[in-house]
Amino acid sequence: MLYVGIDIAKKNHVAAVVDEEGEMVKDAFKFENSSPGFARLLMQLGSIEVQADECLVGMEATGHYWVALFDFLTSHGFEVVVINPLQTDAYRRVDTVRQTKTDPIDARLIADLLRVKKFEPSALGDETCDSLKHLTRFRMSVIVDCTTLKNKATAILDRIFPEYTGVFANPYGPTSRAVLKRCATPRQVIKTGINRLTRIIDVSSYGRCGRGKAEELVLVARRSIGVGFSSDALAMELRMIVDRIEYLENLVKSLDEEIALLLKETPGKWLTTIPGIGSTLAAQIAGEIGDAHRFDSPKKLVAFAGMDATKYQSGTRDDAGHMSKHGSSQLRYALIQAADGARRCCAYFGDYYDKKVAQGAHYYHAISCVARKLAGVVLALMKEERPWQDTPPANHQPGHLLLADTQPTSVAG
Repeated sequence: MLYVGIDIAKKNHVAAVVDEEGEMVKDAFKFENSSPGFARLLMQLGSIEVQADECLVGMEATGHYWVALFDFLTSHGFEVVVINPLQTDAYRRVDTVRQTKTDPIDARLIADLLRVKKFEPSALGDETCDSLKHLTRFRMSVIVDCTTLKNKATAILDRIFPEYTGVFANPYGPTSRAVLKRCATPRQVIKTGINRLTRIIDVSSYGRCGRGKAEELVLVARRSIGVGFSSDALAMELRMIVDRIEYLENLVKSLDEEIALLLKETPGKWLTTIPGIGSTLAAQIAGEIGDAHRFDSPKKLVAFAGMDATKYQSGTRDDAGHMSKHGSSQLRYALIQAADGARRCCAYFGDYYDKKVAQGAHYYHAISCVARKLAGVVLALMKEERPWQDTPPANHQPGHLLLADTQPTSVAG
């Protein structure tokens, strides 16, 4: 058996080959991250008579640059292992205490790690789940952008019209946006006039608001302490920000529709049957997990999400209880958000949360314990492809819901 280690980079990769004794079979060589480069890799491996069924290829999960090479090698019959960089870093510290790091050394290190530790070949997973992962991550980035814009808009309003946010319950809802696009300063509100302002509010609110809201807005505009200096320029900036907020919110709606459709094609659809978990969080969890069958137990899923407990013991010192956070931050966030919803709507999780709080646990500590318990439920529903039930069915696979409650972790850790 030969072991091929590949150090991944954006433009060029470096490969090294070792045998079962750890001896270099071929010196490290560089090849481009391109179709000709991949062909060169096959040629170099062929020059030392490497057969696809007689070797194992390993590479780090560096950004997204490994995916194309992974797909190429698996399509040519190679078994490929995608390794967490934390594992190679740990092995590097075992291999040498010197601060030496080059691409050829890293390629050799990855190949040797394959030799000494048994790895199961990796897979890209289900395409629909992968699509869910990308869309939910993109949705999250859109939400972050939208929140940033709202904060910036609020800062402008605090300067030119600080009383405005007290008039509308949601300053960036449809009705308020319609007003801000036409009159964002006190002077512009007064100049617009009560009748025209009433029409704007009436139309944009579909008749729910009208003259009363317009009169309230005019009243606060007359009493406003907003700064007039550069207010017209800031009002123009605010109108453009409002347009961008509206665009991003429409984008989120389109994403939600597509995500909901994709979710129905995956085992993640069963997660929406858990009280307090909607389709967006269910899709995010399912997308990050991918194939649930690759996790033998809830503990492995908890570790994958980085919600496992750290432990440090040396001499008389014995520290434990902090969350490791060495895992998928997206899955960790989704499980914690889902746990908060589940404990509000479901007695199974709510009672467990109350128990932790009664024991003196802080909110973040207690909710992370609920998230760990939820991970077991999620794994069971996705593996068994069934809806949530207060009592597991007779054909339930033991161990999915039974997660030892030892060393509960804290989000704040």
